Amino acid sequence: MTNLQKALQREILLFKEAIEADGGSIPEVSNAAFCKARKKLKPEVFTALSDIVIENFYKSNQSKKWQGYRVIAIDGSTIELPSTSEVKAHYGVLSHRDDGKSVCMGKMLMVYDTLNHITLHGQMGIFNQGEQTMFWKCLPELKLDNKDILVFDRAYASHLLLFYLQKRGVQFCFRMRSNWIEVRRFERSGKKNGIVTFILPQENKTQATALGITETSIQCRLVRVELDSGETEILLTSLVDKGFRVPDMKELYGIRWPIEESYKTFKHKVCIGNFSGKSLHAILQDFYVKIFIMNLTAVAVIPINKALKKESVKVKYTYQVNTVEFIATLKRSVVSFFISGEISNALKRIYDRISRITAPIRPGRKYKRHHQRPKKHHVNYKPV
Repeated sequence: MTNLQKALQREILLFKEAIEADGGSIPEVSNAAFCKARKKLKPEVFTALSDIVIENFYKSNQSKKWQGYRVIAIDGSTIELPSTSEVKAHYGVLSHRDDGKSVCMGKMLMVYDTLNHITLHGQMGIFNQGEQTMFWKCLPELKLDNKDILVFDRAYASHLLLFYLQKRGVQFCFRMRSNWIEVRRFERSGKKNGIVTFILPQENKTQATALGITETSIQCRLVRVELDSGETEILLTSLVDKGFRVPDMKELYGIRWPIEESYKTFKHKVCIGNFSGKSLHAILQDFYVKIFIMNLTAVAVIPINKALKKESVKVKYTYQVNTVEFIATLKRSVVSFFISGEISNALKRIYDRISRITAPIRPGRKYKRHHQRPKKHHVNYKPV
């Protein structure tokens, strides 16, 4: 939980110093002893801890919603993995560099509450596994109801998924491609929005029966939205109620954007690709603990941001917590939480420090996206 970024021996020394500063003691520990001990810790422990944070957060009734709905985005990304024989055997080799070194890549998938910045589910898979396949794998386990809206990019739409989500009573909004007949017809019609009936394809009926789907047709809505860039996109949604206008649907799809920002945070600020070990076990530990750290951070900053919002009434901008500084402060506070048990004092120290280190929210700021070859470490994003 201290977000290991430096050499292991240095991290162990810092951890020992933090324990001693809190009045505790711990003997010197070698790298080998640490690596041997971490094998006894299941990566799933961090998923369990993260679930506790999420459950208690929603019970507190502090969560933000859009028109009464929780907005959940789904998206995937890639991550370079250590090139070891164990990793190669499990994830495979994507390519080889000019020097002959193997490049191993994994596929990440996140299910993300975009208004509250909470990762509800994260998983890693092999690089050539499709994001749709990964999402179907976790879908039965997700706690969803009729007050959830799942927002998808263009890679996810399928007839079977539409029927399955409708069976579960979950609302949805897809950004669509033009390879659907219904979408092409709608594009040619020139309409801004319309109700469309979708028929379950014959090839999906066996799978549908196995999933308990009994309906063979459903009604959805297609909406044409004009993006600020001038592009036109077609959205498909289960929100057929006339109370949801076209501008509302554009706003809803825009609320998906924080999941893109979350990947930037994971990759450049908590450095999810900077693994502290080379084994499959260590990779999964690092992956799940960083999701836990970000969820803990998202929940902990809410009361501070509320206080900052009240204080910002008389100034030009509303201020918010600097996330990087919060995670850096949390790195040291882990000892107070779990070793000395001084939780109240640790929280007070965190809140006092973070309340003084803030960043302004400048509404309407936009930057043109430049698609380029990703760098392993970007100069503009300093690691925590």
